[in-house]
Amino acid sequence: MIWKVDTVADFHVRQNFFGVGSTPVIEGDLLIAQVGGSPPDDPAPNARFGPKGADSGIVAFDKYTGKVRYQVTDELASYASPVLATIDGQRWCFVLARGGLVGLRPATGKIEFRYPWRARILESVNASNPVVVGKRVFISETYGPGSALLEVQPGACKEIWTDKDKGIRDKSMRCHWNTPIYVDGYLYGCSGRHAEEAELRCLEWGSGTIRWRKRGLTRTSLLLVDRHFICLGEDGVLRLLKVDPNRYQEVSRVELRADGGRGEPLLNEPCWAAPILSHGLLYVRGADSLVCLELIPQTKP
Repeated sequence: MIWKVDTVADFHVRQNFFGVGSTPVIEGDLLIAQVGGSPPDDPAPNARFGPKGADSGIVAFDKYTGKVRYQVTDELASYASPVLATIDGQRWCFVLARGGLVGLRPATGKIEFRYPWRARILESVNASNPVVVGKRVFISETYGPGSALLEVQPGACKEIWTDKDKGIRDKSMRCHWNTPIYVDGYLYGCSGRHAEEAELRCLEWGSGTIRWRKRGLTRTSLLLVDRHFICLGEDGVLRLLKVDPNRYQEVSRVELRADGGRGEPLLNEPCWAAPILSHGLLYVRGADSLVCLELIPQTKP
């Protein structure tokens, strides 16, 4: 072991309604993570908004030693991972924290802007990663305001479009834990808090207009491969879809079972982790198992 840090103890992280599950990112010699600590003397969490923050919402550690290089913002942590991007030659880090989006300089921790974005109820979470295309950043959640597209610049951001004043059915996208995927001016992703209401949707990136929606797939995660989506439902059904902004196109589907499709399901609900592809091998995970599928069979000599 090189080093370890107990962030819960060192930064006094208090339990929110949900926990935290953000993946850290590496920028140069820094490891940047959502921590979301509270004051040591913070009383019982507020029944509506949860615990208070204490200048450790985002913490950068030296990746070689584990020493704190900087810590910023009173935001609490979320499940969304920081996203790094270069805009007009400048490095940015975008963090969708518990209370909203934070745009900062990853090398120094200088905060350029904050954009509040969270549901008004305690029983909520931000879990979908920001999507960055050019100067614009898309954020989404499922418990309250929905989605927004922002254009960023040093010191500020402006709204391009937002769901905050729309009714639930009219919101462009309500991402729960999945992160939508941008392709050629359109955004594809799963919208909905519960399995029975969830829809796979295609949006126009610049306006938020819904091009199509498909129900009955449960909540899904997408992986883009060769102009197709590998779509994994939380029920374990795996689908291959064509990327098409005009309509939902399903090429094939399979429910993974043992014994050549006749046995027990290989994936038990919930299947919430996104599928991963590496060297022709597809990895999909359920509640208690990991399955590897060979997508490109090797030619026998």
